Amino acid sequence: MTNPKAGHTSAAGMSTSAEGLRDGDGLSSPSLTNPYEGIHGNGIIRLLDSAVGDSNRNAISAATPGYIETASSGVVTIHGGWCVLDGALYKFAGGIGATQQITIGATGTANFNGELPAVPTATSDVFVVIYICSDSGTTTRIRYEVGTPVAPSVGTPLIPAGFLTNPAIGNTRKNHQSIVLGVLRYTMTAGAANVTASLNATPVLHDRRVFIRTSPMYLQHMSKGTRTMSTGATDLGHANNKITHHTDLAAMYGSPESSDLTNSEFGAIWQSHTTESNAMLFYAASNTLNGTKAMHTHRLGPDEVKIITANTSFTFDQANIWLINPNGGSAHATLTPSGTFPPGYVLEIRNISTSGSYNTVFNAKTDNATAANINIANGKYARFAYDGTAWHLLLLQA
Repeated sequence: MTNPKAGHTSAAGMSTSAEGLRDGDGLSSPSLTNPYEGIHGNGIIRLLDSAVGDSNRNAISAATPGYIETASSGVVTIHGGWCVLDGALYKFAGGIGATQQITIGATGTANFNGELPAVPTATSDVFVVIYICSDSGTTTRIRYEVGTPVAPSVGTPLIPAGFLTNPAIGNTRKNHQSIVLGVLRYTMTAGAANVTASLNATPVLHDRRVFIRTSPMYLQHMSKGTRTMSTGATDLGHANNKITHHTDLAAMYGSPESSDLTNSEFGAIWQSHTTESNAMLFYAASNTLNGTKAMHTHRLGPDEVKIITANTSFTFDQANIWLINPNGGSAHATLTPSGTFPPGYVLEIRNISTSGSYNTVFNAKTDNATAANINIANGKYARFAYDGTAWHLLLLQA
C-alpha cells in the first residue's frame, strides 16, 4: 500500500507520467505552498483515514478524493470528496464516489476568469493548476488556471498564480482560499486551432493534494504540577494542580506573562481534572448577564455522580449529580454550592433514603420570591439551574 502523502514525494502509486520531489523530478510551487494550506486547516478529508479495516485505506490512486485522471484533448477527470476551506466544509466534484470532468481550454465556468493564453508560435510547455474553490458553480467547485506557455529552449514556464487572489471564476466571493489538487505540465503544439487542440495527450501530473485529519482529537492533560517523564503520567492526585477555570488557564505562567484570554472574545477547550482527580473537559466562553459581558468556565463532561449522607459543599467542577442518603446520617443533609458557577449550570439531586425523617435540603428560588430551603423527601428527585446570580428550582418530584 502507499502512504497518502506519496504524491508529494516519490509519486508512488501514481501513473507513470506523475512526478514527485525525487532528484530529477520537476518542482512546482504548490509542492511548497500547499502544505501551508494544511497547516491553516485547509485540505481534503480522507474518510478512509478513519476506516482502519478498509483495504484501500492507504491508497491514493484512482477513486480516491481529489485524484486527477488525464485523457486526450485536454480532458481531465477529478474524483470527488469532501474538503475544508477557510473553516467551511464543502463537497467537491460531486462528493465521494462521483467525478467531475473538465476540458482544459474549453469555454465554460471551470476556467479561471475565462483567461486563456494564446496558442504559441513555437512548441512550448505550459503548466495548468487544478484546484478547489468555495464557489459551487457548474463544475462542483473544481477550477483550473492555465499559465503562460514557454518554449523549453527559452526557459521554464511559470505556475499561474491568479487563483491565489480570487479563485472563483469571474466572481468576487468572500472565501478566497483554495486547495491545489494537482499541476499538469502539457506540451502545446505551435499553430493549433485553439488551446485544447494544442495540448498533448499525456501531460505530466504533479499530485499536490493535502489531506487533513480531523478525528480523533487528542487532548493533553493540563496541570499546574509535574509529569513523570518515565511514564508520562500526570499528578492527577493533586487537586491543587487542576486547571478548571479560565483564570487558571490565563495565569499559568504568572505576571507579567499572564495571557489575555479572560478579556478576549476567544473560547477555549481543554482537559484537566476535578477535585476528585477525575479527568474532565472544560470550556471557557463569554456570556452576557444583565448587560455585562464576562467569561465563564463550563464543564463539558463527563457527568459525575457522588453519594453522600451528610452536609456537603461543592464546587462547579465536582459532581453534578448527587445521590444523598440523609437517613444514613444523623440529620437533614444540606448540599451547598461553593465558589463560582457558570450560568446554565444544571444540578440534579435525588434523596435515595427509603425510610426515616431526614430530608435532603437545597437553597433556591421556586419563583420570583427570595431563595429558601427546598426539602427533598425520601425517594424524591429535584433539578436546579443557575442563572449566573441565583439558583432556581426546575423540577421537584411530588
